[in-house]
Amino acid sequence: MGLLQEAAKAILRDELSEIRRDYGTLAENGENLRETITELQLQLEDAGWTRLSGYAIDQFNRQSLGTIAELSRVLYLKNPLIQRGANVKRLYVWGQGVNVEAEDPDINMVIQDFIDDRRNRLELTSHQARMLKEIDLQVDGNLFLVLFTNPSTGAVKLASIPFSQMQEIVSNPEDAKEPWYYLRSWIEKTQTGGERHNVGVQTPKKAYYPDWQYGPVAMHGKKMGDVEVRWDGLIYHVKVGSFSDWTWGVSEHYAAQDWAKAYKEFLEDWASIVRSYRRFAWRFSGAKSKGEITAIKSKMGTTIGTGTSETNPPPVTGAAAVLLEGRDLQPIRTAGATVAAEDGRRLLLMVAAAEGLPETFFGDVSVGTLATAKTMDRPTELAMKDRQMLWADIHRDLFNFVLLQQMKAPSGELHKLGRYVKEPVNGQYQEWVEWKDGVDPSVTISFPSLLERDVESQVKAIATGATLDGKMLAGTIPHRELSRMVLTALNAEDIDEMLDQLDEERLEQTTEGGLVEAARELRDGMEKLIKDYAGGG
Repeated sequence: MGLLQEAAKAILRDELSEIRRDYGTLAENGENLRETITELQLQLEDAGWTRLSGYAIDQFNRQSLGTIAELSRVLYLKNPLIQRGANVKRLYVWGQGVNVEAEDPDINMVIQDFIDDRRNRLELTSHQARMLKEIDLQVDGNLFLVLFTNPSTGAVKLASIPFSQMQEIVSNPEDAKEPWYYLRSWIEKTQTGGERHNVGVQTPKKAYYPDWQYGPVAMHGKKMGDVEVRWDGLIYHVKVGSFSDWTWGVSEHYAAQDWAKAYKEFLEDWASIVRSYRRFAWRFSGAKSKGEITAIKSKMGTTIGTGTSETNPPPVTGAAAVLLEGRDLQPIRTAGATVAAEDGRRLLLMVAAAEGLPETFFGDVSVGTLATAKTMDRPTELAMKDRQMLWADIHRDLFNFVLLQQMKAPSGELHKLGRYVKEPVNGQYQEWVEWKDGVDPSVTISFPSLLERDVESQVKAIATGATLDGKMLAGTIPHRELSRMVLTALNAEDIDEMLDQLDEERLEQTTEGGLVEAARELRDGMEKLIKDYAGGG
């Protein structure tokens, strides 16, 4: 019997050694496999750069940009840091709205009609649409607006194309910064079969859309190869997050992606450690034998009391533990036993740096003061103003396009103010409007102040500039612009309507005495506004 046992043990030892060797081989192969996967991922990242033919620059290819944008969209929806950074920016840029007004009343009427159009409000000109477009621009790095013009009336309608559908940008062979066409690829979904046998049909589609500033003298026809050209829809492309000579923009959250993920994983690991503390709540010392440990275990093995039949209830609140000399019962100490959640602050700071926002904007008010809560550091303030200027330029381009189409269309509403001009220049048509003398086509786009300033001091500063500390208007600021500055400082609503009412009243005051009275009324009005708005009335 002893020989059989020894033989069995020897066989088991050999098999165990073989299993260990196999396990070691598998572990080594697994490590090699992980290294290979890592190398492939690095190669995939390297493949995200492509050399453009004929140019000595590198940029992400379209597939890699799509991957970055998709990840940014997921992180915006799921990661609190990315979402917070994006939302803070859009709130600073658009949270207080914007005021748009043209100097000429006829031009202003055309601009306001464009803004108030139902389709345009849905796409861009309403408050919600502007907020959503800001998020799209941040996350995708690209924005594609489509301009549709009624050739008879000159009315312009806006639409947009998702970045995921834009596959290629065809540029001037001699100048990559001059786009000509945008290739769109999408799935068209239709319903067939009637009400009883309704079947969804998905049809792949492709089309080229011309750039809004591209007007070739020699039209290329309705197709490029086998792909249709949509001449009725012009693309206005906005890109951010890349370089001036890149074809596409890059998601503005790209730099924060890795650090946001690292901070998330750090907190998950920290939560796992904290969760593990629940397994051991008490430490008992002083047991001298296994039997004593067993006895202690039975004494500590209480259960939840559920009724009068409970024979081993847990201690009540305030109970005392009575132990023999040399025995000790203490709760497990967790303070200083491991890293704290605050130790991941450096990861959070990397996210904040990538988002271009101070740490206080991500919820840590402990590093801020009342001053930081009511103000903004200069770089952040300039970044927000920079974004507002970008959107102002976008709107100004669209407004100029609207005015051009109104002058171009046979039934346009601005023919009395100027004339439409179209001339060939370097193989392309250049279009512009020659305005008559005395016509001011400028459009003012103004945003309320980014910072929470003292309203009373602002209005007093405006009054000082308008009167040069005198009692009458000094003529340094036009009446309408002065009124706009005061109303903007007070964050008044419907500024355009209020300015129109002031203009009507001002027309009645044409004499010198009337001007003096107007100045007095303006001063009195500003004092009343200061009292009502700044005084808490």
